[in-house]
Amino acid sequence: MGKRIMGFYGRLFSQPPCVVFGLVFVAVKIWSNVAYGGSAFNGLRSGLVGLLVYGLALGVIYLLSDKPRLERFGISRLGKRENGVALLVMGALYLIMAAAIVDRLQRLGKMPGAPLLQVVPGWAGWYSYWESFPFGYTWANVLRSLPFQVLIPAALLWYLGLRRGDFAFRGGALKPALPFLIIYGAAFAAGGVSSQRLVFLLYALLYSGLQEEFFYRGVLQPLLIRTLNSPVWGMAVTTLLFTVIHLPDFIFRVYPSTALAVSSAVSAGMFGALMSYGVYRTGMLWPWMLIHGISNVVGF
Repeated sequence: MGKRIMGFYGRLFSQPPCVVFGLVFVAVKIWSNVAYGGSAFNGLRSGLVGLLVYGLALGVIYLLSDKPRLERFGISRLGKRENGVALLVMGALYLIMAAAIVDRLQRLGKMPGAPLLQVVPGWAGWYSYWESFPFGYTWANVLRSLPFQVLIPAALLWYLGLRRGDFAFRGGALKPALPFLIIYGAAFAAGGVSSQRLVFLLYALLYSGLQEEFFYRGVLQPLLIRTLNSPVWGMAVTTLLFTVIHLPDFIFRVYPSTALAVSSAVSAGMFGALMSYGVYRTGMLWPWMLIHGISNVVGF
């Protein structure tokens, strides 16, 4: 087992995307800590501890899985033309979602300029319709993003010949995900089970868990792996896109400073990389959907 795990980390540290993302992660932690009046040493320590924790988590997934299970995603077996069409549509959906985030921030007065999507016929009505629901922003967010992150991708892949079993919702290798399900489940329980936390958990599971994992890890990642002919680069680009989509909201609405927003975004990216590798090695989505949703509630 020792030789196996050393071989894994040797390969991990030899991959340019892993090295670059690790260096960027540490650099951002140093910068954000200094920007808040702290020391570069504390920022370096924070970055290195983060790398250590996520590196150990990747090692656990590797040790508990016997092989990658990309073949469980029918997307990986699409023809070259179908794969290209699907990737083009997914890219367009990603741009629409990014534009929708900017548009909402402009409507809230958090970003300057006229709403980006006001030129789209019917968009203002679509926006107002979902915002009018008595569920507040959170549930409107779930309903508004559902077509772009789940329904349209699923319909497209169904049209291209995929069926229910090709989305890896069942089967696969559960064992690598079990330690994380236990840790995150215990962390949620330790925080107390109140009606408010349960509602927040339901929202997190429906949005971050179901929608983001399906879009990024269930559809986009297999398409990119197939297109780039590289699991490492496919996961790296998926992680980059997942990180970038968080930046506008983090910078202009959620966090009080750019430094803290960027620091949180790269942390979200590191978590996304863990989800990417977990899905790749287990060949299943649902455990990582649960983990992602619970993570948003417990805060790590």
